[in-house]
Amino acid sequence: MLCDERATTAIAFLRRAVDFYRAHGITVERLMTDNGSAYRSTVHALACKTLRIRHIRTRAYRPRTTARQSASSARCSAPAPTRTEAADRSPAVPEGVATQYRTIEEEVGAEGGDQIKGPWQVSYIVEPAEGWFERRGGELRFREPAEGETHHLEIIPREASTGRVVPNVPVTLEVLDEQGERVDEKRLSPYYAEFFHYADNFSLPEAGEYALRARVEAPNLRLHGEESEGPPLSEGVEVEFDGVRSSRSDGRGASSSKGRSAQRRPAPPTDGNRGERSSASNVRPRE
Repeated sequence: MLCDERATTAIAFLRRAVDFYRAHGITVERLMTDNGSAYRSTVHALACKTLRIRHIRTRAYRPRTTARQSASSARCSAPAPTRTEAADRSPAVPEGVATQYRTIEEEVGAEGGDQIKGPWQVSYIVEPAEGWFERRGGELRFREPAEGETHHLEIIPREASTGRVVPNVPVTLEVLDEQGERVDEKRLSPYYAEFFHYADNFSLPEAGEYALRARVEAPNLRLHGEESEGPPLSEGVEVEFDGVRSSRSDGRGASSSKGRSAQRRPAPPTDGNRGERSSASNVRPRE
């Protein structure tokens, strides 16, 4: 049983199933499901397209087709291989790659939130202001947070259908106060860390609730794909996260807790909006 009926959960299960059958030398070409909202979603359709699977849905009020689907599911209910057997049959994922995506999920869940909108999954993380190495005069030198910088804001743009972090993406991030007025705005830089992301230090003047508006542009990449299907990720996206709460402990650092992940302006329900996730936690101030 799956934990919920969201499209992202169904996509994750589909990927695991495809990997399982691939490990046994079987190529999945077609998928039959019912007409649940997860299977009618745009992101599920994109996942099937990426995996080159033809998606077929049962016809409503046709018990014969539904019974056929259930019978097929029963025939596929053989016990899963043990971890050792699976490792022997499928290529190993490098530990650094597995750790990168595991860390993204942990930190977004603890210190941020995300939205799925069209082909994009955009996540954010809020932390106290940080230092980094940057090149100056031909040398890499460490830069401490500047005076007045309170928060380190991170954006992770991913392909919704695969979960992969997308490189070479121009990202601009605005911080808005409770009246919708702009507090700070920056074009983010790419960062090497436990996981690749786009970020910068920002200055939030006082405690309160803020909104983050992220504009993610199409990546500056040559894009493989079928000419008849058009290029993937050919358009950018704009998302907003409301209720990002900030509390300052002193003039040098900040502690934050994250609120809800949502669009500021009313929007009709979409499959992408159902894919939103947010959580709340505290970030300790920088010493």
